[in-house]
Amino acid sequence: MKRMKSPMVLLAIALLLVPASCPAQGPAAAVPSNTGSNVPQAQAQAALEFHNAKRHDVGVPPLQWSASLAAVAQSWANHLAATNHCGLIHTVNDRYGENLFGGSGMSYTALDASRDWYNEILKYTYGAVTAANFAPTGHYTQMVWSHTTAVGIGQANCPGGATVIVAEYDPPGNYIGQKPY
Repeated sequence: MKRMKSPMVLLAIALLLVPASCPAQGPAAAVPSNTGSNVPQAQAQAALEFHNAKRHDVGVPPLQWSASLAAVAQSWANHLAATNHCGLIHTVNDRYGENLFGGSGMSYTALDASRDWYNEILKYTYGAVTAANFAPTGHYTQMVWSHTTAVGIGQANCPGGATVIVAEYDPPGNYIGQKPY
């Protein structure tokens, strides 16, 4: 007869298999029914979970959804849609980290924008943010910036059918000379 290991031994073995640099996932952060923006709860949840999965991949803590940041993002998305025909211009003197996305030809979601920002990983070589690597990889590095704890996303439709999506991150990242994680 084969002898089974005790549950405590199995737990100890399982704990040894988890990388030390990987924070515990715990329960998924929940997006409130009032997201603070035009992003529906299910879409906000999908974008938050995507962000947190990518953050987990590099061993940084998960983000929480912030309805107040989403309201700031929504305000800027509305401004870009109303005054700039969805042209992507960053907020001047923004106290948050900010990612922008624009697209036309189909209906875009916060998850689509998040995937687009994440795709900058293809151009990223781990290291400190520099003037040279900021433009091609800054959306990605903001998503995974280790000291950032909260995100909120807003979206607006422009005349002609284009969509603009804005994410605000607090505290901001992308400091020149610092590594994101």
